[in-house]
Amino acid sequence: MTWPHRAVVRQALVDLRASPGHDAELVDQAHWGEHVRVLGAEGDWRYVQGEDLYFGWCTRASLYQFTKYGRNAVVTVILAPVRERPAPASAVIAELPCGALVPETRLSTGAGGLVPAPSPLGGWLEVSILGDRGERTGFISGEHVAALVDVPHGYPTPSDLLRTAEAFIGAPYLWGGTTARGMDCSGFVQQVYRLNGLSLPRDADQQATLGTKVEDAAPGDLLFFGAESVTHVALATGARDFLHAPMSGGVVERGQLGGDRTLSAIRRYLPPVPEVGGG
Repeated sequence: MTWPHRAVVRQALVDLRASPGHDAELVDQAHWGEHVRVLGAEGDWRYVQGEDLYFGWCTRASLYQFTKYGRNAVVTVILAPVRERPAPASAVIAELPCGALVPETRLSTGAGGLVPAPSPLGGWLEVSILGDRGERTGFISGEHVAALVDVPHGYPTPSDLLRTAEAFIGAPYLWGGTTARGMDCSGFVQQVYRLNGLSLPRDADQQATLGTKVEDAAPGDLLFFGAESVTHVALATGARDFLHAPMSGGVVERGQLGGDRTLSAIRRYLPPVPEVGGG
């Protein structure tokens, strides 16, 4: 998981360009006060995604970048059990998916007391969660979360996407699903990108309208399939290899181009510049 820096637009209107330069194609505009995610950098330019999900380049000076992230925690395992009591053997009453934000307000010591949660976290976090029997109090182990300030902040890379995707291998297919308990093809790639700070629409045909069209696949690109319309999406791990949630009864698995699926498009969402560390 990578957590890109957030920023707020500080000019009345900011042009978002297709590439880092004032003469590049205008692809979108961001308004004063709009929040964006900073996904890459080249010189004084920043590659951002705005609230409308479009991507583009703007100058660093047009943004105010946040450097503090409050006292929230984030789930860092595929599924974090919420237990009835702050004890490893206690009954599981719910599960929180990876990436879920947890208010870092109270932490149980397991000895009957609640104290402010430190960072890094330890012990158990108390949460309130709605279940079949109404709202209940539960506890999440500090081993399954991290203080948001401690999560790696920087620009997501193809390697980040692949590591996240591989963690879901074996997850069962579920039409409309978006967690390790079950996910469909578009839900799978959406969550991989979300856990690395990029937002994609829910359906494959919508995802195919964003990003940049490329001819040859590279790791982290999305492959779209369908003869007349987009009917399937996969995450490229190489020029011909990919990971996907294939069909009902299947699981997230590796695949290769060929067979009865017709490749209709390849889209790239990360900036087309050399990978750069956070900043």
